Amino acid sequence: MIDETFEIDTDQLSLKFTRGQAGNFFVSGKTGNVEIIYPPQTDFRRLQPWLFKAVTEILREQAKRILPARLHELAEAHGFHYTRVRINSARTRWGSCSSQGHINLSLYLMIFPRKLSDYVLLHELCHTREMNHGPRFWSLLDRVTGCRAKALRQELRDYPSPFR
Repeated sequence: MIDETFEIDTDQLSLKFTRGQAGNFFVSGKTGNVEIIYPPQTDFRRLQPWLFKAVTEILREQAKRILPARLHELAEAHGFHYTRVRINSARTRWGSCSSQGHINLSLYLMIFPRKLSDYVLLHELCHTREMNHGPRFWSLLDRVTGCRAKALRQELRDYPSPFR
């Protein structure tokens, strides 16, 4: 449930609700730091569909600002090439890569710490060279994650998410 205690607080995004004085909701913030100010008499139970949509749109906006730039940084640092990046709203598939080098990333990567979203980005970048999950893929992913590919995969699976 999204209510006044809902927050995302990672090293790549801080999103929180704050009680305001005005009679309307409004969003304040910048890249990586967002505050949703809500009216004093807000009935959070009644507004769940709207709140979910509002939070999702904030995540989408932040993902579009942060993830493509980070993907570019990681690609440059490790010598990968991709042709396009898109942000989608998948809740269980964090990323994908086509044989043409088109990378899709979930806006919900914004709920994770940077090291876990970086793992997903690196995972997809590795698919630009190895379009499978065979030994060469895992060897490449291990190389770019400092021999932590399987540990990071498990950490991602275990990370608590309010959207699963």
